[in-house]
Amino acid sequence: MMYKIFRKSIVLTLFISVLTVINAQELDINLVNLNTVIENSNDYSFYNGEIHLKTNETLKGRISLNHINDDQYAVLLKTDKGHIYVSNKDVNSVILFDENKGKILETKFVSFDGHDKLFRELYIKDDETAIYDSMEKPFDNKIMSGVYVLEDDELKYIYNFWSSGPKKDIINYINERDDSNYKRRDFKSLNDLFAIL
Repeated sequence: MMYKIFRKSIVLTLFISVLTVINAQELDINLVNLNTVIENSNDYSFYNGEIHLKTNETLKGRISLNHINDDQYAVLLKTDKGHIYVSNKDVNSVILFDENKGKILETKFVSFDGHDKLFRELYIKDDETAIYDSMEKPFDNKIMSGVYVLEDDELKYIYNFWSSGPKKDIINYINERDDSNYKRRDFKSLNDLFAIL
């Protein structure tokens, strides 16, 4: 009797181990396929723009921001011969141009020491205070991602999971800094909000 139970246990263990190996191989194949799709994807959003390098050189063309290349973030420059990755470590700033209702709008993205990604410039109050976010497209008067405040040469991430969005994060930051009690309804536009920074 014990022999039959032992034998069934061994068969069951072998079956589970073979099934685990097969699933692992399928997972590995799926990861390889996913990596191939990512590498061969042309779904990136490209915009006309300029890359200003730390060497004072300027590259112009179709640009897409903050892509991973060799374990580091890079700007992707589209050329007639393909794509060129420019490491964010070599980039001082990027300017993207977007045509909207007949006007060409410029959006600047900057790099900060100690940060791998480029940050979209939303508002510059003065030499000491500015607001950035981590979006990778031209500014269209909408903030859709984490917000950063540059104050006294320190870049602060002001995201709060429990708030209702980036605009509320900025309001909470101002309320805490100034010991005030602003609400969303107090600001009809982002410009009104930025004005009290």
